[in-house]
Amino acid sequence: MNILMVYTAIPHTTGQYLEKALREVSSVRTCGPTISEGVLRAWDLASISDRVRPHDFPCPAVSAREVRLGLPDFSPDWILFVESGVWFEMPLLDEMAVPKACYLIDTHLFPADHLAIASRFDVVFLAQKAYVEVFRERLSRPVYWLPLAADQKVHRPWPVPETFDLGICSSLSPVPDRRSRRLARLEIHFSLGRKRAFLEEMSKFLSGARVLFNSAVKDDLNMRVFESMAIGKCLLTDPVPGLSDLFIPDVDLVLYDDSDLVDKARFLLDHPEIREKIAASGRKKTLARHTYRHRARSVVRILAEKPGFQRKGEENVAYSYV
Repeated sequence: MNILMVYTAIPHTTGQYLEKALREVSSVRTCGPTISEGVLRAWDLASISDRVRPHDFPCPAVSAREVRLGLPDFSPDWILFVESGVWFEMPLLDEMAVPKACYLIDTHLFPADHLAIASRFDVVFLAQKAYVEVFRERLSRPVYWLPLAADQKVHRPWPVPETFDLGICSSLSPVPDRRSRRLARLEIHFSLGRKRAFLEEMSKFLSGARVLFNSAVKDDLNMRVFESMAIGKCLLTDPVPGLSDLFIPDVDLVLYDDSDLVDKARFLLDHPEIREKIAASGRKKTLARHTYRHRARSVVRILAEKPGFQRKGEENVAYSYV
């Protein structure tokens, strides 16, 4: 299968991880804009500026003519757009008679915008399970839940000493939010390691924690869940839609709410044998089922079906993890 991937080239995004995995199971070419120096500075991504890699055919807007000129020897069977946080014009969606799919990540933040974007595609993949039903009803086309994942080569344990109790790599919110309030509570009781880091630097930093902490922005099943467990640490996270479909609480990870957050953290820190057993189970399951290699195989399998074909009983498929 020939797949033309269209997304903004940013080193630490789902698009880059999925591209690498898709190249193992299909023929892939990429096009689209590359993150600018201005956006790198604005998003505080200077630490990974040397990892920016342009597409096979870099272009600020993507038209059929540009693709044919830039990739003259490549005939796509599918166009796959992956949301990467920087939007751009894609006239080729109307100009090329090729089936088209999209993978939308932050639907919890932009549900109306994502619904409008998804209407331009034949097949829709959503990272957030909570929106599959409404998208399918509104769009009347195949909509699949494709959770985020980990890259087993990037998100891995590092042989460093554990020097702090709880660890997280996240942005600092300019205004108090739920995550910052939770972190403030934890910091009263435990040593907290917090850093804005990406890729291997993130994995190395988090390997120095005894327990990894996660707090969703808006009930989203985020990248941090899969990456934390692949690093091989016990993850303490809040419950969000889809999480318990993939992992078993108190076996693969530990769930908290605001009433028991501190108690759950203290229990894990006081019982290293329990947290290490949970960490091992979480890492094993993540590597066995939830890497971008698994997601790439799911994408190719689905796209190999007749585009837009809706089988009897398709409604059951739409709710299933693929």
